[in-house]
Amino acid sequence: MVRVVVWFLLLTTFVCATPLEDKIESFIGEKEYKIQKNLIRILFKDKNSFLKEDSSVDGIKVLEKLKENGILKLFYAKPMKLNLSFSTKENSLIFMRVINESLSSMGYNYFLTKRVLKNSEGFLWEIIISTEHIVDPLILSSRLEARGCFLESIERKSENEWAYVVNTDNIKVDARKLEANRTVKLKKPIKPYWIEVDGMKSISFSLKIADRWHPSLVFYDDKLHIVKDYKRDSATNRLKIKIPVDAKYVKVADLYTLDNIKRGISIYLIAR
Repeated sequence: MVRVVVWFLLLTTFVCATPLEDKIESFIGEKEYKIQKNLIRILFKDKNSFLKEDSSVDGIKVLEKLKENGILKLFYAKPMKLNLSFSTKENSLIFMRVINESLSSMGYNYFLTKRVLKNSEGFLWEIIISTEHIVDPLILSSRLEARGCFLESIERKSENEWAYVVNTDNIKVDARKLEANRTVKLKKPIKPYWIEVDGMKSISFSLKIADRWHPSLVFYDDKLHIVKDYKRDSATNRLKIKIPVDAKYVKVADLYTLDNIKRGISIYLIAR
């Protein structure tokens, strides 16, 4: 009789587990979930506030509640290889750039690409980071939102494996938008300049005489496909170049080192 009762209780617990509870347990692990179960019941008693309009679990809201109450553990006991996967429907080149820059802004400048997959279902990028702490999903979410993206879902597959599905419908490149028919002086570059050139006919550059610029210009369309690549081995302080009709951005650098333009650069755009 006792065995029957025990099996009934186990079955009831399994059947009654909700998607919200499953998501919470997946984020913090089974052991921590059992330890904090009573607190979790209190924190998540208003279950509907953690669901989206389609009744799926809002991972961001769940993570926010866990983090603000100190239940979400972001540190490992020792350095580990953290596996991250990012998937989206399209915009693969811009997508990789935005993910790269978002991670870099969080201090993750070095990682290995494990797999890149593009098919009819979309685009997948898997990377490995050697780290002592988890990439904070909430900070990452805010970085992506600043670039016009939002997380459709977050999944913790194991202790060191997280999967993100990212909506990139409104994704945008971190590029400067300059006023046409006006000279704009840009400061010393830490990294190559990215300038919006949509609707522009030509772009002119001028530098201080002390600088010796070896122009390296790459024009991209709205999907970050290269439409024109201009490089010049000889040094100059002035340059004017026509902008391809389908160009959306231009990346401006020096062929050898950015120290060659350490005094900044002045840009003049002419609209079509």
